[in-house]
Amino acid sequence: MNDFYCAVGLSGYSENDLEDIFRQVESQPDTEIDAIDDEGKSPEKKIEITRYIKDNLAIRERGFIYKDGTFVRQNVFPIVDTDRKAAIDNVDLIELKNRRGSLVKVESWKLGCILFSYVQNLYEVTDGVNLTEEARMLFNGITLTGLSNSGVVILPKGDDKDKELEKIEGKRQRIRNELSAGKEEAYEELTLTEMEIYSKIENRVKNKGVYGVVQDTFMPKSVEEDVYFVIGTIEDFRKTSIDFNGQLVYQLDLNCCGFDFVVAINSRDLFGEPKVGRRFKGKVWMQSKILM
Repeated sequence: MNDFYCAVGLSGYSENDLEDIFRQVESQPDTEIDAIDDEGKSPEKKIEITRYIKDNLAIRERGFIYKDGTFVRQNVFPIVDTDRKAAIDNVDLIELKNRRGSLVKVESWKLGCILFSYVQNLYEVTDGVNLTEEARMLFNGITLTGLSNSGVVILPKGDDKDKELEKIEGKRQRIRNELSAGKEEAYEELTLTEMEIYSKIENRVKNKGVYGVVQDTFMPKSVEEDVYFVIGTIEDFRKTSIDFNGQLVYQLDLNCCGFDFVVAINSRDLFGEPKVGRRFKGKVWMQSKILM
């Protein structure tokens, strides 16, 4: 995911520039985690190494280290690290076929659909493919974070017409309750109510645009299962300045569809000024850390 290194403060870096960073990760990692080995039967072991750029922004590499100390890189990617547990109903780990790694499959009634996110700490909890028995026993949820390479700050959705829709929604619920109780004549009233709701929404889209109607959303952005178009409310934000190049990274605490998560974005890629209560919309690569 070379498109997202900018989100951890490496905007404008060429392949050669990034290669220099990767060599620093390999020569001076801040953390090292081994995957569960095969009792020494293989000449190499799988390892995950991380070097922090600043605070919780980091570069992580996966690969093999041989008994003579030689490291062979298999995969490298940027991360924003957090230990804040996400409120998730159901989580599954699945194998990712189109890129080295694995995805977390998230199902939640809050979202109303399935969300995929890239596993940051694969070797900490797996043998490289499957969750270890220890990880299954100690599983304590996941984190949700994101990296963005393009985003815009937009105003909050207006509340003036929400009250009207809430009244109509209440009326619709009452009618549905009557139908459940066997009152068949309520069908006609329900049809008229549905038409009224459609008309209200259609008029709002015409007057205020789609962002005046849609409060938040996760929408698949591309063939990459874990990349989404996101609209979420900014609940808090922080600025992180990268010491060695002066780039500024915003870390936005977003609420989207009931989920709270952090999105990192370079100030060069963000249009508008973040403020609490405003909304962020942009392209986001979703990631997760499995907690134990």
